[in-house]
Amino acid sequence: MEKHPGRLFYRLSRLAQGEELPLKRKPKSKVYANPLETQVLPPFREEGGPPLFRVLSQLRPLLPEVGSALTLKDLSQVLYPLAERSGRRGFPSAGEAYPVEAYLVVRRVEGVFPGVYHYFPKEHQLFQIAARVEEASWSEALLGLGLEQAAALLVLTLVPERSEALFGLRGYRYALLEAGYAAGLVLLSAIGQGLAAYPAETFYDEMVAHLLRLPEGEYPGVVVILGRKQYAKGYLGKDLWHGFSWWKMIPR
Repeated sequence: MEKHPGRLFYRLSRLAQGEELPLKRKPKSKVYANPLETQVLPPFREEGGPPLFRVLSQLRPLLPEVGSALTLKDLSQVLYPLAERSGRRGFPSAGEAYPVEAYLVVRRVEGVFPGVYHYFPKEHQLFQIAARVEEASWSEALLGLGLEQAAALLVLTLVPERSEALFGLRGYRYALLEAGYAAGLVLLSAIGQGLAAYPAETFYDEMVAHLLRLPEGEYPGVVVILGRKQYAKGYLGKDLWHGFSWWKMIPR
């Protein structure tokens, strides 16, 4: 019997010839009956901005360097890859299970109260679930990472049972993959606007889950730290959305 947990995960989640997938009904999405606040986001743009390959040439993790606020338009565009459009979101999902959820920890965003918000992709809205940001606890949860210049944290979480219902234990692989798809597109979106974005993959899982009040069966996947960077030569301009038009051409 394999004892190495990583190898055991791959052994248990592999699909062999002749095996059938469960293909059960997907669990329902999360719903908040009484959020503290509801924040409607501005419509995102799908045209304009620098070409995709120009943005890719400057795609690198960067912690925020200037403690300035983001605007609602900035936030709307950063979340654009996660938004639902024509029944689908902006990243591939096996069986359209969409096991990825998104939360915003808002420190400095113009017109938005500080606090913790859950993002709803269908409505492109934020629902506030906590009215304060425990900044010291967040820094500790991220292993002491400095958040003084951060405007917001975007936390992508996983609900693997949505994929497991369709694909068995292999659904756990898909949940991890899809968090990677989503995080990569968020980074691309942020950097295309000239923002700073840094994916923090190493954190204390239970602390992050506690800070977000995650229910049983939902797990933190990655924390993307968002903010502004200092102006530098080669600044890409304000947005990227011409570069994202390639996504419309992919048959799904």
